[in-house]
Amino acid sequence: MTRRWIVIGTLLVLALLLRPVFHGVIMTFVVHPLEFVALGLVLYGAWRIRGQFQSLRLVSMSSGYYELKGDRLTWRAVSLYVVLLLTLGTGLGLESEFRLARTARTIEYTVRDHLPVFTPLRLTPKPVAERYAADTFQNPQEHLGDSQIVLVDGRLKRVFPRLPDGIILTLLKKLTGFVLVDVDTLDRTVSIEDQPFQIAEGIGIFDNLYYQLPLKRFLVDYSSEPIYLKDDQGQWITVVPYIRYRGFPFTVPEWGGVMIVHADGSMEDLTPVQAANRSDLAGNRLYPKELTHFYSASYAYRGGIINKWFLHRNETEIVSLEGEESIIHVPTDEGFKQLVVAEPYGRSYGIYRIFVFDASSGKREILEFDQNSQLTGPVAAADYIRKEFPSYDWSAFLLAEPRPVVHGQDLGWLFSVVPADAAGIATMAVLDAKTNQVFQAKTATDLMRILAGASLPSEEGLPKSGDSIVTEVQQRIETIQRELNALKELVK
Repeated sequence: MTRRWIVIGTLLVLALLLRPVFHGVIMTFVVHPLEFVALGLVLYGAWRIRGQFQSLRLVSMSSGYYELKGDRLTWRAVSLYVVLLLTLGTGLGLESEFRLARTARTIEYTVRDHLPVFTPLRLTPKPVAERYAADTFQNPQEHLGDSQIVLVDGRLKRVFPRLPDGIILTLLKKLTGFVLVDVDTLDRTVSIEDQPFQIAEGIGIFDNLYYQLPLKRFLVDYSSEPIYLKDDQGQWITVVPYIRYRGFPFTVPEWGGVMIVHADGSMEDLTPVQAANRSDLAGNRLYPKELTHFYSASYAYRGGIINKWFLHRNETEIVSLEGEESIIHVPTDEGFKQLVVAEPYGRSYGIYRIFVFDASSGKREILEFDQNSQLTGPVAAADYIRKEFPSYDWSAFLLAEPRPVVHGQDLGWLFSVVPADAAGIATMAVLDAKTNQVFQAKTATDLMRILAGASLPSEEGLPKSGDSIVTEVQQRIETIQRELNALKELVK
């Protein structure tokens, strides 16, 4: 007996020390408690049926003839177990629908009538920033991790963590610093900063960020995208927002807080209010983007599940362009915001709703548009812009990062025209969502003039289309022919 308790105690201590290893599995049951209930019922039913099957026996009926006999309860139990499995399977299949519907009834939005002022504007799209960072980086032992847009020293930047490259170096080395790319300018502005972190993403096992975080706080979901900011002393810190869940059996997620990880490995656990009130965090990105996406998706269920499945009254659908995220991170005169654009359900590409989340406080706001607004969404905007650039080979160029802007008094969409290798920005295009008029901006000054409502012609600098292209080509051919004839005369 003593030996058994020693083994049990040892296993419990190991489970406690290694609990981060099981954190993902445990969180599955925290987020989806119905799955835990279902697993328990299935195991209990299997155990009971096993006991019933033990009553089965072969009974000799006559010479050389046997029949399988058992209690009537055995077959009844099997039937009930099959019904239980079918019921649980159906319930689990619909569990996510019920979670979204319950969240939609719980989450409220404040209606606003205008967008905030976007400042500073994000001019360099992510593919180009990644290319700038990679072309500048020269360490064979490291690679650049995924970047996040944040405000650093008052400038809008993409911050790339410098992570050890390869399995062996992942176990031996730490995160050593960052590569920063300014994205509020069209100029290639890259800087490299050194600051080693004892605990970080992308490093080996026990020093890994997502191994250490559950040791500090268990039973919460940590954001998959750490955010790197500077504190009041100018030192880099890792910011990891987390989500907690309430309710049963269909849980509703909510912002639980923010974990601050310092370079020396120490951690601070802050509530949302504490984080928003800190001077080095205020006005920057703190809110978990996973929560923004879930809340925005749940809005489609405000009319109930039956409406979502069949009637589609006032149903929304989140806009997501190929290769782009559905959440747009933008700094504004009101602080950092997370925007999600929604279209009406179905084959409609106009703007129906814009969700505005404050990235510091979590405040939820919404802009509502009716059919009279007639505003073009980013999906259709990309098509109109391609039409205005007929001479571009769109297999070699892409429209990167649709960003909302205010054109005059109306909503507009800013796109960057980027070559496939992301080696810079070819040009920028602004579409007025009200009129579908397209403007080209080759410089930041041009862009500011367009957004201010200046009468900069849309065809200025744009490739000509239709008959004008044919005429221009013919004129060039005639010029080349005259020059060839002149060369022939010289040869004679």
